Parts: sequence; C-alpha cells; structure tokens
Amino acid sequence: MASSLDSREKLLTDIDDKVLLCAICMERFKSPKILPCHHTFCEYCLTKWVKTNNGQLICPTCKNVWPLPSGGVPAITSNRFLNDLMEVISSNAHPESIAETVCEGCKKLAKYWCGDCSGHFFCNVCIQTHKVLTILQDHEPMTIAEYNEKKSTQHFRMTQPRFCANHRTTKLEFYCDTCQVPICLRCTVVDHPSPDHKMLSLESALEKYMPDMKAYSLKIAQKVSDLKLRKDRACGVRQDLDVNRSTAEQQINTLCEKLIDEIKKQQMKMLGQVDDIYIPKCKQSDANIELLEHKIASAESMLSYLNHLLTFGGAVDIMTAQKQMKDQQQHYDDLTNVLCGDNDSDLVFTENPDCLQIDLGVVRGNHLTTQGKPITSEVERKDGDKMDTITRNQLQVHREERSVTKQTGNTGLELIGRRELGVVEKKQTQTEALVVRAKHRQPTKEVQPTKRETKPAKTKQSNLPCVFADSPGGWSKSTLEGQGPSPGQKFNNPCGLTFHKDQLLVCDKGNNVVQILNQDYTCEKVLGSFSDQLAKPFEPQSVAVSHDNHYYMLDDGNLQIIVCDKTDKVIRIITLPSDTNPWCIALLKGFVLVTDVKRHRLLKYTQIGQYVAEVGNRGDDHIQFNCPYFVAVNSRDVIMVSDCDNHCIKCFDIEFNFLYQYGQYGHGNGQLHLPHSIAVDGADNLYVCDRSNVRISMWNRDGTWRRNLFKGEVRYPWYIAVSPDRIFVTCKGWNDKPITVFS
Repeated sequence: MASSLDSREKLLTDIDDKVLLCAICMERFKSPKILPCHHTFCEYCLTKWVKTNNGQLICPTCKNVWPLPSGGVPAITSNRFLNDLMEVISSNAHPESIAETVCEGCKKLAKYWCGDCSGHFFCNVCIQTHKVLTILQDHEPMTIAEYNEKKSTQHFRMTQPRFCANHRTTKLEFYCDTCQVPICLRCTVVDHPSPDHKMLSLESALEKYMPDMKAYSLKIAQKVSDLKLRKDRACGVRQDLDVNRSTAEQQINTLCEKLIDEIKKQQMKMLGQVDDIYIPKCKQSDANIELLEHKIASAESMLSYLNHLLTFGGAVDIMTAQKQMKDQQQHYDDLTNVLCGDNDSDLVFTENPDCLQIDLGVVRGNHLTTQGKPITSEVERKDGDKMDTITRNQLQVHREERSVTKQTGNTGLELIGRRELGVVEKKQTQTEALVVRAKHRQPTKEVQPTKRETKPAKTKQSNLPCVFADSPGGWSKSTLEGQGPSPGQKFNNPCGLTFHKDQLLVCDKGNNVVQILNQDYTCEKVLGSFSDQLAKPFEPQSVAVSHDNHYYMLDDGNLQIIVCDKTDKVIRIITLPSDTNPWCIALLKGFVLVTDVKRHRLLKYTQIGQYVAEVGNRGDDHIQFNCPYFVAVNSRDVIMVSDCDNHCIKCFDIEFNFLYQYGQYGHGNGQLHLPHSIAVDGADNLYVCDRSNVRISMWNRDGTWRRNLFKGEVRYPWYIAVSPDRIFVTCKGWNDKPITVFS
C-alpha cells in the first residue's frame, strides 16, 4: 500500500512540476490561456507580456505572432484540460494513507470512494445511503483497494466526470462532430440540435479520433528528432566556422608580420641611403662654412685697416697703400670666389604612390539565398592573379594543404612583400650615376642608454653572477615535480618563480599556497594559511621578497597583493583596481610594480599600498605596451618589462622614463617572438623566456644579445628563475612535470 501511495505522490509531483508550470512566471498556472500554437500561459502573465510587446500577441516560447481577440487576453481560449487537471491534482494530493482516510459524513473509517462526488470518501453505512438516492444512481463508487489500483502510476488518467461549462450540473457525455466540441445532454437539445449537428458519444469520438491524434503525436516527435539533427549539424558548422576564423586570422597575422618585417628592412635600407647622401654633404657644407668664416675674417681685417687709413692717414700713407692694393688686386677678387658649393642641400625622398595600395587578400563567405536554399560556405584567398576557392566539403583537404604551406613557407604573397616604398635620391647635374649603398643598422643601436643610465651606479647586494653564463660545457637536466603542502603532494599549476637568498619560491596556484624550497628542493615553509579568510580562494600568481623579509604575493583571484612575514602572518593587503588583469609584481626602493595585461600598463604603488603612478597604454611606441606580462628590476634600478606582443623587453628608470629596449621581432640571434617571463642574475645579465622561438635568450646588461640556451629543450617556456648555478623553467601546460632544472 505504501509503495502504491509513494508512486502516486511522485506522479502527482512530476505532473505539477513539468506540466502545470507557466513558462513566464515559473509558477503553477492561474487561469491558463492556450494560444493557437498550443503553448499555454497564465492570463495575468500574458496580459503583461502583451503590454511589453506594444499590444502584440507574440508567443514567448516559439515567437509566433497571433491576432489578439477584440476582448483582449481574457477572450483567449482557456485551457480546460489544464484547469481540470489542476482540480484532479488538488483532489488527489492526499499525503496521508488512503486506508486511514475517514468518511466525509460521519468521520468513521472510509471504505469507499466516489469520483462522481468530487472525490468524496464514505464508510460502509454512508455508502448505502449514497446508493439509494435517485439523483446518485449513475455514480460508480469503488472500494479503497480498487481506488488504489486505479490510481497507480501505470494507469493514471483523469477519470472524474467533466461537467459542461454552460450547464454546470450536467456531465459531458457527447461529442458534436460538427462543432468539434464535447457537450452534455442538454446541449444536444438546446445548442447542438439534430439534424444540423452530428452527435457521437465520447467513447465513439475517442475511438474515431485517437488514431489521428497518435499519428499527429508521432509526426511531431519526428519533427523534434529532425530539428535536433539539424541543430547538431548547425553546431558542426559553428565549430567549423570557429576553425576557419582562427585559420584566417593566423594567415592574416602571418602575412602582416611578414610585410612589417619587409617594410622595416626597407626602412633601414632607405635610412642608410639618407645617411650616405647626408654625411658627405654635411662634411662638404661644414668645410664651406669654415672657409667662408676665414675669408670673412680676412676681409673684415682689411676693411678695418683701410677705414683707419682713410680717416687718419696722410697722402703718402694712402698712396703707398693704394699701390699695395693694386699689386694684390687678384687676392681681393678671390675673397668671393668660394670653390665649394654653398647651395648643395638637395636630399629628397620621393614616395612611391602605390606603396600603400597593398591588396593583402580577400576574406569571403556566402550566405543562404532568400529562397532558403543552402549554399556551401566558401573561403577565398588571393594568390597573385589566381583565386583558390575552398568549399566546406574540402575543409579537411584545405587544412592539410595549409599545414604543408606553413611548413614550406610558401604563402604565395612574396611579391607583395617586395613592393618598393619609395626612392631616396640626390638631385644631380652630373652625367655620372650616383651609387647609393644601404647601411644596415641594428635596432638595438638606434636607442642608446640615456646619460642617466651611463652614470656609475651603486651595486646592490644581489644574487651572485651565473658561473655558467658562457660555459662551453654541457648541461644537466632534471625535473622538479614538487613537494606540496602535504606530504607526497605535487605542484599544481606552478606560476611565478623567484630565487631569493639560496631559496626557490614557487607560486603553487592550484594548491593555493606559495612554497619556499631549500637548495635540496625540500619544502621549508608554506605560505597561504589565510586563504579561508578571503572572499575567494588564494591564487598566488607572482611573489617578491623585500629587504625586511616580507613576502609580497599577487593574489590573482582576489585582485590584491597580500603582504606577510615568514610566519604567514598577514601584515597588510593592497587592493588593486577591479578593471585590471594583474600578472607580475616586482619591488624597487620602497615601491611595488604591477603589470596590468588588460589595460597594457605598468602600475606603481608604495609598499604600504598608495597609488603613485603608471605608464603605458596599448600601442608600439617606447612608452606603450601590447600585453606586458612580466617585470623585473636589476641592481642598477633599471625596470625591465616583457612587452609580449611587441616582441621586445623595454627598460625604464624609476620615474618611468624610457631608456632602451632589448630585441625586436624575429627568429634569429638577438630577436624575440612573444617573450614572457624574465629574470636577472647577479651580473645583471637578462634571461628571457623566448616562448614562440622555444628557447631561453640571454642578454648582456648593456642590451646586446649574448647567446641562446636550451633550444628545443623547453616547450613554450613561461616562467623562469635564475640562481648562481641553476636555471629553473616552467613550461605552460606541463602540470604533470612542471619545473625543469638546468644545472
């Protein structure tokens, strides 16, 4: 009995939750109204919905637009089925056991139930009275056992009598086949008289139309299946579209990088041509100026002598001088005869009018026609005068060809890269052609350190110089899997690495701690016990140590810098702006430096958390960044920032004045491609995670390239720390063996 009751209660609950909920208010229907699309909503909810849509009746589910009756929402057809179903649910939702239900009249133990009496229960005595009453002769009471069987989950159906809306005391027993509505006996005489209306019993009508209803149900089920299949196909097209977009963007970026590289080469070439013309002309002009100054001085001296002679001299003196001047007439005439030209300033750059008219290619995708006929999406790429069209059915072949093209470097666009920007020339009257040679200058020599940088600097007590910096010997390589906060636990997503006083600090982000490792890699201390006190779990991204042995930890998840001592006691918290994406911190003379990747800037705070200044925004100028990920400071207080998408390391003084930069875009020696983490050794040598070149790039303190390390041995190096005899590298995505140690 209990099992039957539990099943019934579960069924009633499922019906109440899945069938009787309005999709607008998500509550049980109140005066449900059914639309022509068979979607049902509360009358009140529909009224508000129509007002929201400027008086239009738009189905909230399928978005179909239906004409609003003249009487408004109340005139919409009521869903009588759901109304009656709610009454059945309410009348049958008895939490107590049916076996213990009492009679509605005398309150004795019930033995019978009558659905025709709105679900009333009767005892053995009261049921006899019920049976003899003439008005109740057509009722069909049943025993409690029969009732429980009838209400099992397998046979639940609304069996209570349904009463006519026009004649509320008369049951619906007939079906007007002409009007297609259930009616009562009185309706057959008053509203649906014969022979104009064809009558059927409800059972006959059900038998007649049930096959059609089942067929309609199967048809709708097939439609649902077809729509789901089309959705799966649409999802496949969406995924292909993402792949095509990514591929197109990669091709465009590769082409633009190639063009930029070619344009920079031409820039260097033409600047060299300018110098080849400028320097000789400049020397010639300087010599001309010096000669003219000498002649001016000579002429002024002679003029002064003559003026004095004519003023104070006698006839003998003047005539004697006249003879001397006549004898030196040629010398005086030569005063204005300057052998070198004094107007030779011709140096002209003539722009090629077609230099900016570069047609990189075509990105195209056709859409569906207005008739709805599907057209295969296409991608077109310009290759000289040839147009290659790749259909979606050839997508896999296209991907394979693109892979081969990438390996061979044949993009078919070399001609665009060789377009001339212009000509640097000297206007000449000579018949001989002027030979102009290009001077190739390294970008690192264009921007020299400022005078501030060349002054002798006080050397800090720092890490010792790396003894292996120029060692010709081999390297020993090992893997540091970590010794987590608990015994046997490994690192989980290690981030910022810092070497400080013979100890390696690891931001063990996945384990929500910062680990301090000794030289033998044993975990001496774990910082992060305060994590439970924070709004979100502690997610250390970067760590730095001050001179007073305070630990500054960048908490990426909570956008703050937590300062604590070695006992894990929190000293202060520096809150960062909510619109930042902080990535790395460094300390400098009482200040905290923070890189902000989101807004492409470097922030400066005091060590007590007061905002001081910032530098940068998005761009490629000297004081602009494009994704500045990491910052480091050397012993001369030079601030170094890895400007990732500008492919260089930019250097500033403590006041954020630009000094110079390391590297430029490329794959050769002295070039970088997406540089990430940086580290400085005791001799101020700089080590750069040259991520996309798959190597560590080493630079001297003056900004010149020194050597490349571990080419091919580090896959996409992300974080780096340097000790006097070891280099620690973390490669992105290698959470199983996160830190590689080179000794």
